[in-house]
Amino acid sequence: MNSPALKPPETFFHSKLFRGLGSAELAELTTICQRRRLPSGEQLIRQYSTAQHVYVVVAGTLMIERLSRSGRRQVIAFSYPGDYIGFTNTEDYEYSVVCLREAELQVFPRREFLTLVDRFPALKANARQVGGNVLAQTLDQLFALGQKKAHERLCFLLAQIGRRQCGAQNADIELIMSRQDIADYLGLTIETVSRAFARLKSMQLIEIVSAHRIRVLDRSVLEELASVH
Repeated sequence: MNSPALKPPETFFHSKLFRGLGSAELAELTTICQRRRLPSGEQLIRQYSTAQHVYVVVAGTLMIERLSRSGRRQVIAFSYPGDYIGFTNTEDYEYSVVCLREAELQVFPRREFLTLVDRFPALKANARQVGGNVLAQTLDQLFALGQKKAHERLCFLLAQIGRRQCGAQNADIELIMSRQDIADYLGLTIETVSRAFARLKSMQLIEIVSAHRIRVLDRSVLEELASVH
């Protein structure tokens, strides 16, 4: 359900996309912004649907995925607070987005938002920087999937999630996604993912607290196995 634009804007814009914008620019963005709450399991974007909105994640976790015509699925990314979704130059979304944990989103009409990107230099610069970061992350992911062994790919994902969720020092990582989601992100079977978890446990790198929580016992080794540089 959508609600009217929020005020004051300074308390609501936490994404890197909006850093450095003045109060007048934020106020104008607020005039086209609505808030939406999305329950866990609900689809935000359907693949090949018309690209009508840009979303900024305020709270929750979402999963970006792509399906082939034969039904094969690739999980592309997991989105956390501060991330944006739907900032595309194509007329259709080329992926689907599903909510993994109840989310709160800022919703902007795509065409109006792109107009403001052209008008506001700071917003345009931020969009370019964030886009560059996404490209760099994608290249890292492609390298990990193409060159690393199964347990190293899992380390790559765990390191990513750990940085986004709780910073580098917290030992516990919450796995909101399912084992199948992890498998489809890493390009592995679910059985191989289970063996990869078991291997990391036997190496005393992690402790499996529950199906959805692991504890990192040796972060430096995990980061070394995860490294793509």
